[in-house]
Amino acid sequence: MKYTLFLIISIISSPVFNAQKKTFKCERVYDAVKLIDDSKFDEGIAILKECEKIDPADYTYPYEIAYAQLKKKDYKSAISQLEKIKNYSSIQADYYQLLGNTYDYDNNPEKAIATYEEGLKKFPNSGGLYLEKGVMYEFDKPEEAIIIYEKGIKADPTYPSNYYRASNLYLRSNNKLPGLLYGEIFVNLERTTKRTQEMSEKLYNTYKDAIDIKDEKSNSISICKVISVDVNSINRNKVPLCMMFEASMLLSALGQKEFNLNSFAEIRNKFLKEYLSRIKKDYPNVLMDYFKKMEDNKVFDAYNHYVFQIGNEKAFADWKQKNEAEYKRFVDWYTTDGNALKINKTNLYIAD
Repeated sequence: MKYTLFLIISIISSPVFNAQKKTFKCERVYDAVKLIDDSKFDEGIAILKECEKIDPADYTYPYEIAYAQLKKKDYKSAISQLEKIKNYSSIQADYYQLLGNTYDYDNNPEKAIATYEEGLKKFPNSGGLYLEKGVMYEFDKPEEAIIIYEKGIKADPTYPSNYYRASNLYLRSNNKLPGLLYGEIFVNLERTTKRTQEMSEKLYNTYKDAIDIKDEKSNSISICKVISVDVNSINRNKVPLCMMFEASMLLSALGQKEFNLNSFAEIRNKFLKEYLSRIKKDYPNVLMDYFKKMEDNKVFDAYNHYVFQIGNEKAFADWKQKNEAEYKRFVDWYTTDGNALKINKTNLYIAD
């Protein structure tokens, strides 16, 4: 049973409602939406039922009725309503998300999973359906959940939530590198949300806990899981990514006296150079390519302060006050449409 409804649909911004950019034959649908948004469910449902009579071919009305019933916690009525419209030709992936969620809230997780799988047969590129299916496994089978989220990333590389969920699971494990990379990809795909702020703090604290700076010449790092390796089985031309990542991060931390937001920004600036010279040829990475683009545009240092700011808000505020021009240049660059992180099925990152 999920503890939170992961298909968070504000009735005003319902994917079905907004996706249909058209004039509804029943104009009172807008009144119904407003009523449901105000928790006046029965009044809204009554209007939607009248709309169904006016335009029985449009699945928006029964879909919204089911959503209102879900909000009322009348799960069986919502399920019945949704099952009746399963064969509508205009059904989209969000239909299966809503139906699966409703089965889950009705204490039928097996049927919920089957619903998501049915939806994926029709909409194999739906990141949202992979998300919903993955959530079902998080509590009892987190490794299976990660596999599902990563399938979602492959199917829909720009859908943020699968990165978010996979990152959180990896960061709770002893193999944190995928969590760090997925998490930072996430904050670049989904900017300025509460989840972004949460991830900013989590990433910073994970690095802070992993990088132990004793003095300018001595430090240690713990990001990778401890594994036994048969040296004879290693491809001599390709060391595992996490080992190279840790080694390059260690080198980049030399000369630092302590870990803080400013020193970490410096470490990351040096690390990028290490990555480009030592790691990129074997492990190209879309996030690192984005770092290189920022470095080329002289905004990478500001980005490093920005992206981890929730981890140390006072340090960020102090840096920003002293570097207003640099920060403005970064913001102008970062918020330009052409400078967003570009991920597709040919350059996406999936953990080894």
